[in-house]
Amino acid sequence: MPLPGSRPAQFPRWAGRGTAPALVLAPVLALTLALAGCADDKKKASGPPPPPPSEQPEQVVTNAPGSKAFDTTTGLRKPITYEDKVTVVVSDIRYVRNTEKGPGEMTGKLLTIFTLKFTNGSAQPLDLNKVKVVARYGSGRTQASPTSYANLNDFYGTVAPGRSRSASYAFDLPRSGYGSVVLGVNFDEKRKTAVFAGSLKQ
Repeated sequence: MPLPGSRPAQFPRWAGRGTAPALVLAPVLALTLALAGCADDKKKASGPPPPPPSEQPEQVVTNAPGSKAFDTTTGLRKPITYEDKVTVVVSDIRYVRNTEKGPGEMTGKLLTIFTLKFTNGSAQPLDLNKVKVVARYGSGRTQASPTSYANLNDFYGTVAPGRSRSASYAFDLPRSGYGSVVLGVNFDEKRKTAVFAGSLKQ
């Protein structure tokens, strides 16, 4: 018996008949399917991550199509090794007549291309994000203009202990300056600039 002043509970007419009308089941079914879909999306999202991009081979990042090796290079290829066993070396020197056209291109200029190689003999990763290369020539140490050529890439990223990395840099360096060439390579504040000095001959 209900308490005085209270009203009996109003049950739906379908209560106790075993099944609910479709009007009530439809929202429940839609919600169940939606939750199942979210679970599937989470499973897909939590799958294995894509592999990291592979580094380009050295012959790609230093590729200078049409270039030729100098007949003689004196002094410029002597490696420089720091106390922590990081080594910098001019591994290749080539020249090419630039025939490419476009913004920033020195069309018709004879370019000198220096390929540099860092070898990390230390126990720590070597940061190459701040590498700066300057070329000078002649008795007055005139600074050569850097220029783009082909798909040459600058240094970037880090080099793990025991690994090496190369990159090439092209400069507008006239033949008249071949007798005295100085290449300076600076890559961080802790180490002195690596200086390579010598001469070139075609």
